[in-house]
Amino acid sequence: MREPGDSIARSANPPYAIFVSLSLGLFLCLSLLAFNAADDLARGYLRISAVAITAAVLAIGFMVPMPSIWSRIENRDPNYPVQQRVLVLSIIFLLLFVVTSAIVGRAIGITGRETGQLLADSDQRRILGTAIARARSSTPSSIESQIAMYKEIGPEVERFDAVLHRLEIELPIYDEKFPSRHNNTFTTLRWVKTDLKRNEFLKQQIQVAANIEFADGATQEKVWKEQMQPLLDGEAEYVPSKY
Repeated sequence: MREPGDSIARSANPPYAIFVSLSLGLFLCLSLLAFNAADDLARGYLRISAVAITAAVLAIGFMVPMPSIWSRIENRDPNYPVQQRVLVLSIIFLLLFVVTSAIVGRAIGITGRETGQLLADSDQRRILGTAIARARSSTPSSIESQIAMYKEIGPEVERFDAVLHRLEIELPIYDEKFPSRHNNTFTTLRWVKTDLKRNEFLKQQIQVAANIEFADGATQEKVWKEQMQPLLDGEAEYVPSKY
């Protein structure tokens, strides 16, 4: 038979379950915010997404009633060690949730940033390489026209060189993180190294063209034969890159 005081005792039980439920909800929301912030910072920017706003609103919703719930616990449970243990465990779980989420978010963000930079540099390699090749193939063979062409493509060649050197670093890192794409990555890296060798010849050709820009015709022909032609022959030894 139920005693009259049973219901009163049960209604007076400290609401630990409610407090723990609110804490877990808060921890999950804070973890999501930490993940998003770490991911964004690793990528080099900070944006406020709909997911982050929702998580922040829910976190506030979980947090607001927690002081009053804890006050009820203190009033109904005189066992201070139990209260202390619940608070300590809550803090430990909060740190574990948030720190783990931040670490994972940063790792994913770094990978995303590296992949994004690799894709952007690969696209620039194709665009610049195609533009340089088109300018060279469409220029008449006269020395005067060739000198003008080399002067025009100089800035693009420097940008192309910078992109190639970045790819030379980025591709091995990508290969290590994504071994399943090793064959494609290795092939691309091989073309990049070929491009670098050819681009070194091209930069030397640009310098020779600049040196003889204002020389007389006879000097231009002499230097072209003695200095430019060996560079052109050296470049031709490498297979043209497929941009």
